[in-house]
Amino acid sequence: MIHVRNLGRTLAKRTGAETDRAGRIKVGPDLTIANFPDIYVVGDLALSLNSEGKPLGGVAQVAMQQGTYAAEAILRKIRGKPPQKAFEYFDKGNLAVVGRAAAIANVFGVHLWGLPAWLVWVFIHLMYIVEFQSRVVVFIQWAFQDLTSSRGARLITGAANTDFDFNHEIARENSTTERKANPVGAEVH
Repeated sequence: MIHVRNLGRTLAKRTGAETDRAGRIKVGPDLTIANFPDIYVVGDLALSLNSEGKPLGGVAQVAMQQGTYAAEAILRKIRGKPPQKAFEYFDKGNLAVVGRAAAIANVFGVHLWGLPAWLVWVFIHLMYIVEFQSRVVVFIQWAFQDLTSSRGARLITGAANTDFDFNHEIARENSTTERKANPVGAEVH
C-alpha cells in the first residue's frame, strides 16, 4: 500500500505543487493542482481552503464531498460540458461518541449530548452504509453489543465489491499486456 505522505511528496515533486508542513498538496478552488487541470486531489492529501481562506479539516465528510465534486468535474470534462463552479464545502456538523449510549453532536447548529446525540450518531452512520441489508446487520450487531455490554468497535472496515484495488488493477493490466505480447501458441523464449 502506498503511504499517503509518500504519494503527496512524489506528486508535489513531479508537478511542482505547493505543500503545507503536513505534506498536503495545495489545490485550487476546483480541487486541481496549479497548471495541472486534470489532476484532482481530495481528502487527506488535499490542502483545500474554505470561503474564509481557512484549511478544511481532514474528516470524512470533507473527503466525501470533495470526491463527489471531483467525479462530477471529470464527467463534465469527458462529456464536453462547461466546468462547474468552485468547490464549496457544506458543513453538516460534528459527531463524537464518548461512551456507551453517550455522544456529543453539533448537527446543523443544534447541540446535543448524551443519549439523543448517540441516537443521531447511530442513525447517520447507518444511513451512510450503502446496502439496506448491511444497515440492518450492522444495527443488530451494534444493538447486541450494547445490550450485552460487549466491547466491540464500531468501525465499518473491510473491502467492498466496489472498492478500487490499485495493485489488482496493475496486475490485471500487466496480465492483459502479456497476453497481447505472447498470444496462445506463440513461442516464449
